[in-house]
Amino acid sequence: MISQVRKIRNIARKIDSTSLTFNTNLPISITVLEELHNERYKLLLGKKEFIAKSKKKLSASKKYWGDLNDNKEGIITISNLVEKPNIFNSEMDFLEIQNQSFFDVLEKEEKPLTTIKRYIIDKMNHDETSKEQFTTLSYMLLALSEGIFHLPMLINGRKILLQFSIKRSNYIEFYLAFENIGPLKGIIMPYHKNTILDISTMFEKSYHFLKNQFENFNKNIKISIKNELKPLFDSSSILLDLKG
Repeated sequence: MISQVRKIRNIARKIDSTSLTFNTNLPISITVLEELHNERYKLLLGKKEFIAKSKKKLSASKKYWGDLNDNKEGIITISNLVEKPNIFNSEMDFLEIQNQSFFDVLEKEEKPLTTIKRYIIDKMNHDETSKEQFTTLSYMLLALSEGIFHLPMLINGRKILLQFSIKRSNYIEFYLAFENIGPLKGIIMPYHKNTILDISTMFEKSYHFLKNQFENFNKNIKISIKNELKPLFDSSSILLDLKG
């Protein structure tokens, strides 16, 4: 189990979103502020509001990934809009975690998932835990009951969703969502003394970024583009009643 945690950690390190800044070579992150008329929407990109046209139906107050491009005439267009998982569109808390120290602790534990479960329950019992944090922790606990490690992280102000599940034959299925890269999904499979990494993205720009990042990582690596990548655990499919 420790080796699986280490493999997930190594991938997260290679895809280090804290070093990424806004640029047109990666997907963008936008918020739909308001639906206007004639397929036009008021959008928020960073701190800047603007109006753009989208043939794809968008939902107000929702957050999306997309491609930002400009043509020879200097006209900016946004395309390939993909709605972010429900947790990015909710008031649920992303836990502030020091990425390196967090995984260092897990690697030293004989049963890391048991350690995480104990941490969640202890955190839920604290008086200072906010309702938003309590909701996040509750979903983490529900995910663990389904055999899925679900961790919404806030690192240096950036939201990252990490999920993984250990399957038969000791292979790992994982899902990662970064604000500046979009969703990634794949498997890590042991093969003799090597590791096979199969990873998919929904954006061509992210595909080229990953090819560059993993160029010397592992010869047994496959990177591809898929039209749809769903989280391993989606809180929108579960009704959680937390009154009071």
